[in-house]
Amino acid sequence: MAISSGTERVRRNGAKTPLLMRRVLHDCERRSLSLEAQGIVYRCLAGEEVELEVIERAIQEAVSISFLKHSSVDAPLFEAIMDAVMDDVSFEIPGSPAGRAYAQSSRVC
Repeated sequence: MAISSGTERVRRNGAKTPLLMRRVLHDCERRSLSLEAQGIVYRCLAGEEVELEVIERAIQEAVSISFLKHSSVDAPLFEAIMDAVMDDVSFEIPGSPAGRAYAQSSRVC
């Protein structure tokens, strides 16, 4: 398989597909998420239907919850966290002008 410049991958048949962004869960994140919840994360990343900032915020919230409850976050709870992050109108994408006006929480990992 030949790789062309930057953001495209050329398959043997000549069709071009976008390169997927590679995101690997940190050890702390893997311990905090059940295997099913990790699968949801990777499906969301591969599907590119959910913004990366939303996925990152959901992972951060899940890690925090996992530490509070002393067990990993399962798939239904992670889906609920994803829904809450997507529905949260106060959520600002880090680095946006509005996001800089409010203090950002630090990462747990």
